[in-house]
Amino acid sequence: MMKEKRELSTSSIVVEKYLESCINLGNNFENPPEIRLELITQTPPNQEPVGERDVAVSTAYQCYAPGVSTMKPREGERDQEVADSTLDAGHNTTRLHHYISWKLIGVSRSVTHDLLHANPFYNSEQQSQRYVEAKRGNYLVPADLTGRQKDIFVEAAEFSNGSYFELLDLLKIEAGKRIEVMYPEDGWKVESTTKRLDTKAGKIAQEVARYVLPIGQKTTLDHTLSTLQLLRLFRASTMTHVSDEGRFIVASMIQGVADIDDTIIKELREPLAFDKSDRVVNEEYIRKQKEEFDSELGERQTLLVNPDRRARLILADAVRGVRGIPKTQLSDAEALQILVDPEKNKLLADVYDVGIIDPLTSTLRQASLTFKTRLSHTADSQRQRHRRTPGATPSIELSYDGRADYMTPIIIKENGELTKKYQERMDTIYLNVNNAIASGIPREDALLLLPNAHNIRLQEQGDCFDWIHRWKQRLCLLAQEEICFISIEQVEKLKDILPESDNLLLAPCGIRQRAGIHPRCPEGERWCGSSVWNWEIEEYKNGRLV
Repeated sequence: MMKEKRELSTSSIVVEKYLESCINLGNNFENPPEIRLELITQTPPNQEPVGERDVAVSTAYQCYAPGVSTMKPREGERDQEVADSTLDAGHNTTRLHHYISWKLIGVSRSVTHDLLHANPFYNSEQQSQRYVEAKRGNYLVPADLTGRQKDIFVEAAEFSNGSYFELLDLLKIEAGKRIEVMYPEDGWKVESTTKRLDTKAGKIAQEVARYVLPIGQKTTLDHTLSTLQLLRLFRASTMTHVSDEGRFIVASMIQGVADIDDTIIKELREPLAFDKSDRVVNEEYIRKQKEEFDSELGERQTLLVNPDRRARLILADAVRGVRGIPKTQLSDAEALQILVDPEKNKLLADVYDVGIIDPLTSTLRQASLTFKTRLSHTADSQRQRHRRTPGATPSIELSYDGRADYMTPIIIKENGELTKKYQERMDTIYLNVNNAIASGIPREDALLLLPNAHNIRLQEQGDCFDWIHRWKQRLCLLAQEEICFISIEQVEKLKDILPESDNLLLAPCGIRQRAGIHPRCPEGERWCGSSVWNWEIEEYKNGRLV
């Protein structure tokens, strides 16, 4: 809803000038992202329309109103004082009642990793390279390059794109062979099943071939934020790890809202100032830190760094507390059995995770786990979606020490011909990145050429409830390969601490089997083809072929 044009304070002028400068950063790319406003919180048809600030003020009044605070336009002097005072004092739950959705078209996977998905307060549905074939030439191209630099950049991106399409055909043949082993022989006699599994081979080929694509490859997503998180992104947009693309996207999101409700501009505060010297990158330091990290992991991909056996006692005490039963009547073993055995606690198998509301099941929140994990950029983009097990994650720029450092999927690793081709292409891709940097292309732009396979090292933490939610999704053989194997390693470590969880730390079908829920696999015709519900976790390692 448009408001009358307002007089601007000195602070507002600074904010609007900065906002305009960020919008102009779109000129730094030959093919900048397109940001479309899709949805915005609105009142029912029978009520007077309100803007974002009206919502913030009306809900603030409700905290102190003796009766009902009506949601209505709030434009009085007192209303504006309430809006400003609550915002500047940090009383900002009032900004969580207003939500906005955008269609982000053609953003790089670098910015989704470093900015859009690097916080817990968003919702995204992103076009997946696992299921959608990449388009040749669909990558972000910096505009401020010399002719020679542009040639270097585009040739490197085209090499990665070409490698992707070259691998697709080879991988589909190999994936087909593996799928044939995984699915029951009788299934192949049904025409519809054969057709579906042939399509599946193509999807698996895409999933693996994407490892050679550059992280500058574009994607499209629906992205939803509360007003509060949008204000945070704007205020944080001067942080040194936020790219020009990121600043352009945030500013464009705000401008899209302001075009129909310019009260959002009043909500903006000057971005914080950051020391630009923090942006200095020392590749030798990065390399040494990675070596220290890897020496701790050894042959593992993930390591539990706080294996505290007191977690059992903490959880057992919490169960007794919510049940109102003393230790004399409920032992630790008994308490844990009613908490983590799906046969006794069927909420653990519920796909809606309603256990989050159940006092018993939510006692799992009382114990926390921290892991150090190494995985590829593309797998980390999947991991980020589990926002309740957040990672201390470096930006792409601080993950690169000038050397090739990448993950190889099993379908390639176990085929000599594919391994050779993959390694040759990775060697060239990393050489192209270094050549781009040597040519004078800004490091931020040159690293858009890094492959999806590029390794990221991070520390991730969460409580047992949220880890179990994540593992239920990622132990499924349909889950992304790396996170599946990482999850297997992680649950094996938790079982050492909490042996009562043996029947819980499984794929969804395994938990449902033990809970007596049918169908065992909730995926319908998408099922993996194997009777995983009968497996123990040790069998998962060798049971996954793709």
